[in-house]
Amino acid sequence: MRESTMDEKLSAGEFEALTGLTPKALRLYADRGILSPAWVDPVNAYRAYDRAQVRHGISLHLLRRAQVPMVELAKADDFDFEGRRQAVASQRLIEDFHLDVAERIAAFDPDDFVAHHSPAPALEWIGVVIDLGIPDDIDGRVEAFSGLAIDAPAVDRAFEELLTDVGAPPSDIVWTAVPEATRNGGGRMLIARPASPHRKPPTPELVQAHVRSRTGREVTATAGTLPRRLEITFTSAGPDDPGPVEEAALGYLHLLAFEHHLQQHQLTAIQATPRQLVRGASLLDGPAPISVFDAHPPAGL
Repeated sequence: MRESTMDEKLSAGEFEALTGLTPKALRLYADRGILSPAWVDPVNAYRAYDRAQVRHGISLHLLRRAQVPMVELAKADDFDFEGRRQAVASQRLIEDFHLDVAERIAAFDPDDFVAHHSPAPALEWIGVVIDLGIPDDIDGRVEAFSGLAIDAPAVDRAFEELLTDVGAPPSDIVWTAVPEATRNGGGRMLIARPASPHRKPPTPELVQAHVRSRTGREVTATAGTLPRRLEITFTSAGPDDPGPVEEAALGYLHLLAFEHHLQQHQLTAIQATPRQLVRGASLLDGPAPISVFDAHPPAGL
């Protein structure tokens, strides 16, 4: 540290009063190399600052009040104010969107939804599980979901292609769901099709290798049985052309409608979340996916 004259030197207390920084903040910034004192007494460890550091200290105080992350404070002398404003504006848009969706959920009325029941027999199925790898940060999540929008249909096409190659008859439905074993994690997605009752399914190794060779994605092959069930869907008198908020809220609203329906009719869910079913040969064929909830059929059905 350079030598400071008495006229340039400020005690820690004086520096705190001028900048608005707290003793805790000054210690933290010193530990992280963001703002170090100009002088430290070797005997009593008292800290002192240059008057020339006041502007930097005030800037740090204001940036923290603006909720700038600690990791960005090291660049306070050359801070990207416009970039930060854009990030704040984007974050605000996201917050407003989620507030709007939450407000729509808070206004849920079960009478707005009509339930439709379809008894269905047991169904053997085969499928692939994609590890979504969704990170916690917003930018990472946007990037991951954008990639998934491309990868999931590609995986589905490769899966469909393999089943055709091994002689399985074409399927008229495909669905996606959260695998039961990882339902609480939410970090995986199942793509499933009915298994052919007349053909031996391809081995898991063959499925995984084929999808990897076509898409570069690692998947896990799996199979199971949908038990005899009551398939339940919901319709509502919503707008013909719903906006983004209504579309985002609809999945949650259907979950709430399903929970209400279970209680009203004393039904038991087979799984808590719905399958997103497409009536077509692939995820890109046919109409938009519909949410199908599965419940155990009532006695006598």
